[in-house]
Amino acid sequence: MAIERFVWTDHALLRLDQRHLTRSDVERAIRDGHRGRQVNDGQADWLIEGLTTHGVRFEAVYDHPAEDDETTARIVSAWRVG
Repeated sequence: MAIERFVWTDHALLRLDQRHLTRSDVERAIRDGHRGRQVNDGQADWLIEGLTTHGVRFEAVYDHPAEDDETTARIVSAWRVG
């Protein structure tokens, strides 16, 4: 089942602004790369790598499913890599 809805934590929204990332880049990376995700050892279930529309590498951590819904992901944080 495809991820159709995203819930953002306050922490994730703060980090996006600080790290000059966009919601659309992170959401696209999760949708496109969900099948290739890695188990995360921290406070979220999954880790994903992505590229911004400007070619900047980043990682994001998220929970899926979220809110007992297979179509919802809860984004916990994101950061630039490299």
